[in-house]
Amino acid sequence: MIVRGARVLFALLAIAAPAHAIIDDALDVIRLSKEIGEEVLSSWDIIGKPFNVTGGVELPLIRRREREVLARLAQVTRAIKRLELGIEKTSTIAMLIAKAGGRGARLELRLHEMADLLARVSAADRQMREYVRLQKALERSTLEDFAEWCVSHDQGALPGLLERVHSLVVPPHTHLLGRSILQLVLDDLQEEHPDLCELQLSPHQLIYDMYNTISLTEIKGYAMMQFSWMLLRIYGKGNFTQEASLTRQRYADRSAKTAAAARDALVMARRDVYRCDPPIHKEGETYAQVTRLLQGYIENEVDMNSDQTCRENCGYYTLTQNHGCFKDQFCSNQAACTGRIIDCQYIDSDMWVCPASPSSKRRYEWIEYENGRTLGRVSSCNRGTTKVDSWWKWTLTHCSYCFCLCEEAVGVSERTFSLREVLADIQKNKVVTGVRLLKVDRVFHLQISEGTLGERGAIVPGNWVPVQKFDPSDPGFTNGVDYHTLSYERRAIDLDELDSPAGHVLTGVRFSMIGAHLHFEIKATPFNYTTGKLSPSRSQWISNDNTEGAEKPRSRLDLYKPDIPTRSHVPLPVDSTHDQYVEFVNTDLEADAAQSTVPFIDIQPVQPMKGAALASGAGLVHRGARGSGGFVGVKLFTYDYSRHVRAAAPPAPQDDADEFNPIVN
Repeated sequence: MIVRGARVLFALLAIAAPAHAIIDDALDVIRLSKEIGEEVLSSWDIIGKPFNVTGGVELPLIRRREREVLARLAQVTRAIKRLELGIEKTSTIAMLIAKAGGRGARLELRLHEMADLLARVSAADRQMREYVRLQKALERSTLEDFAEWCVSHDQGALPGLLERVHSLVVPPHTHLLGRSILQLVLDDLQEEHPDLCELQLSPHQLIYDMYNTISLTEIKGYAMMQFSWMLLRIYGKGNFTQEASLTRQRYADRSAKTAAAARDALVMARRDVYRCDPPIHKEGETYAQVTRLLQGYIENEVDMNSDQTCRENCGYYTLTQNHGCFKDQFCSNQAACTGRIIDCQYIDSDMWVCPASPSSKRRYEWIEYENGRTLGRVSSCNRGTTKVDSWWKWTLTHCSYCFCLCEEAVGVSERTFSLREVLADIQKNKVVTGVRLLKVDRVFHLQISEGTLGERGAIVPGNWVPVQKFDPSDPGFTNGVDYHTLSYERRAIDLDELDSPAGHVLTGVRFSMIGAHLHFEIKATPFNYTTGKLSPSRSQWISNDNTEGAEKPRSRLDLYKPDIPTRSHVPLPVDSTHDQYVEFVNTDLEADAAQSTVPFIDIQPVQPMKGAALASGAGLVHRGARGSGGFVGVKLFTYDYSRHVRAAAPPAPQDDADEFNPIVN
């Protein structure tokens, strides 16, 4: 199933590739269709005037009109080529065919057919461009043969290729030919590929790009057919006024039905983009850790009270601190907890402890008790094990070693989140095109990339906005205003997926505090889709302010016996839903001796199409599974293009029945 899914994704990328250039060049198929329709109409006007055929027509006149038509065709091909700069050509289709193989499910077979048809139309378009470039050196018969192929009734000719492309998008008989290829793609992406994160392209964007690619193919075909009718008319093969009109009508009909099929698929397609597990986890590159918020810690009860007594048991010490090191026992071999000591428990009197490296964020690699219980993964111990035995005082009281959780002092741990707003420069018409979390100087920040918004959703990619670094210990910075430091009582983070209202785009993100929860918010700004102009004064912050005390409170995402997430042998899927929260906790005792704080923070950038995609929303999600602490990471929502997908019929001449006297051969 995974192999077949990979082949399908290769196919989708190959078919959808041209739309990337559409975004980059700020020109979409609707505008291009209109422009070429107008160019075709004006080109017909050139040759629409009747010839005086008395005594025949001189060859120079034929050549002059031929050159005029081909010059107009050159303008059209240049407009189309603007949408194809930087696009992978036939080699991409060849790669698709090699990857897809010769067998597979219905979707694979149709993707094969679609890729083949698009490649053949593109080949014809390239040949036409070459003929236009070499027109002065070509024989009339060469152009005439090509024009006849472009309008031939043969199934392998251009009209037949376009009809076959259309039948894949809008099957004429659904009970025989099945569903639209766009619906099949939608089903495949949403059911078999829940994690499209490595594509950095949402299912919605992928389907939109496929629609644009198919529409661009229709435009190429329409231009070639119309100019072919013109050439054949110049060469005296007939009037072709009615044929040109039928070509225009059929193109308009196909375009309208393709747009309707695309809208149906786009409305249902997911628009979220996030990151999956990388091939190799690298701290500082793909993830970061909250450190020493809650960490397993061995302490003797004699050192957890100011009287240095052993009258109580381990369970008595639910909240305390270190009060010294009695007679240089095991306490002299480890760093004391400089913060609060929480939730102690008794496991066994005696144990062997494998200490971690001084440079490690851990205290211990593993612990093995005499009763056979082990905490962490017992293996060889580089620094040598230390025997730790509980003991009796002369007062005949037993001083037990307890296993507790240490909440280190703020200066020793890394658990601070910036609450500063992170905004795109909306005064310069810039919008958010990417988001990531990262840790800078012991503080976690949100960071955005921004791009310049243009007409009809076009984005000119920009750069990552520099992080506003600061040191919370400096004067003038306040906890709860400028930053939030996690603590045992205030360690929840809300998991929300926020989208802008219709007609708005994403222009900012921030963390805030709602009660004891670190909370995520987005800034939305309305814009004019046609012109691309933002309305900064009407921007608004959007959040889900639900709390645990509400009538329908947030649900908690529980981490069951969480281990270090980088130890997982399987990819960790998104397991959170909107309106949840998760608490930062210590890893499981048995799995990791409670030495790490989870979830980890995914710091991989989420930047659809390398900053060239329009985004409307963002959120925080948790990726994890039973037995793993998982990762908290960001996601983006690409813009909903469904409301803008429509077909514009090419303009019709004022009088399709203009008199025309063909050339007499």
